[in-house]
Amino acid sequence: MKETKQAKDNYFILTGAMGAGKSTLLKELRKLGLPCIDEPARQILAEQRSLQAEGVPENNPKLFTDLLLSRSIYQFKQMQNSQEPVIFDRGMPDNIAYAKLFNLNTQVSLNASQQYRYNKLVFFLPGWKEIYKNDDERKMTFNEANQFGHEIKKIYQALAYQAIDVPLDSPLSRAEFIFNRVVEK
Repeated sequence: MKETKQAKDNYFILTGAMGAGKSTLLKELRKLGLPCIDEPARQILAEQRSLQAEGVPENNPKLFTDLLLSRSIYQFKQMQNSQEPVIFDRGMPDNIAYAKLFNLNTQVSLNASQQYRYNKLVFFLPGWKEIYKNDDERKMTFNEANQFGHEIKKIYQALAYQAIDVPLDSPLSRAEFIFNRVVEK
């Protein structure tokens, strides 16, 4: 039995290049009173590594992307009764970019992205070299992370979302930029 398409106009995506300040921005958005859903990739990486499991890109990229898509669907459904704006750190279309990154079939992620729809406005954080840092989970160079961000933006646009570039500014100013567009909806 096929599930019906779900569109949540109060769900907003925060996406972009890796290391562009999304986590810091989410902290500021929470301070402004917006519910925020953390990025599933970091959660899965931490869980899988703590268990010495296979679901990490270097061991099994297909399992990693499957877990990522499953978690994204769970997060979407978890907030379905909320009527207030909810900010998601990455959305299902980001899974298409991960699948492409690992040279995997993108069809299931595309199906999910068409099935579960967010508000048409997507807040995009472009790569920002001055704040980019590698860490335990982020191994890409800045150029690779920036290119990944460009790919994500193209995917969202191809799915009829409107990508709005978040200005390179202080975390609070960036949060206010998003808050003012989300709350006025």
